[in-house]
Amino acid sequence: MSAPMAGHSGAELAAAVTTAGGLGSFGGMGPGRAPGWITEQVAAIRAVTDRPFAIGFITPFLPMAAPLLDEALAQRPDAICLSFSDPGPWADKIHDAGARLICQVQDLDGADLAAAAGADVLIAQGTEAGGHTGTMSTLPLLSSVIARRPDVPVLAAGGIGDGSTMAAAMVAGAEGVVMGTALLATPEATDVPDRFKELVVASDGTDTVLTQAYDVVGGYPFPAPISDRMRANRFTAEWAGREEELRSRKDEFQAHVSLGEEFDPDVHAARYGQAAAFVVQIQPAASVIRSVVEQAETILHSRPHSLRGT
Repeated sequence: MSAPMAGHSGAELAAAVTTAGGLGSFGGMGPGRAPGWITEQVAAIRAVTDRPFAIGFITPFLPMAAPLLDEALAQRPDAICLSFSDPGPWADKIHDAGARLICQVQDLDGADLAAAAGADVLIAQGTEAGGHTGTMSTLPLLSSVIARRPDVPVLAAGGIGDGSTMAAAMVAGAEGVVMGTALLATPEATDVPDRFKELVVASDGTDTVLTQAYDVVGGYPFPAPISDRMRANRFTAEWAGREEELRSRKDEFQAHVSLGEEFDPDVHAARYGQAAAFVVQIQPAASVIRSVVEQAETILHSRPHSLRGT
């Protein structure tokens, strides 16, 4: 599954992933997402493929953006993905519209809330993930969620960008994986500036930080302990540990950090995760998926024999 990266994904990437055999998705929220945009994206996907796709929403923002969910459900997607808080208030509406509910969780309490809401699929998202994420690493969280909720299929997210990391998640019990960073540097990620893609390709996976600086300036109501993983830059360094001061001065910086016509990596947020280590070139999404899956299959078939010495 491709991650429904808000502001970083749209119809072209979702359709490419779905056509390649995955579950493509796109974020239904983000800058410039006016009413009608979701309808346009769904039409563009269906012009390319009749295979399943999903639309993602940031759950704590839904009280302010309920019409966007209504618009999405009116298009009858195969699934809706929610993340970062209790999906309960929205679950019945999603199921009544005929969509499956996929819930991304960052801790065990989140898994319990999602299961209680009737989630059809859980995504265990580790802190290695780019963008907004929790504090627990992928494999410990994945294994804990699977043990806690053996009756619900679980996908793994965070730090997965090649066949070895996919294979590790599958061996740990995941039914599949979710990739975001691995798909940023693709031609189909049309919302991602070229300079941003170049930074992902150049990254060795060690240049990111967890920060709340951009959320503070933007006034985004992400619940604790959710933070934002992105490329470290001058702004994140300046305000590390000074969030309360920044909160009192946020109006000074809102225009400064808002993405304009030109992306500036020292000022603007480049949200990618530690899986950037596996992104070595800009290539089509289908090539990324094919490479990751084929490598994972090879590892899963050959590794047990090598471990046994047979």
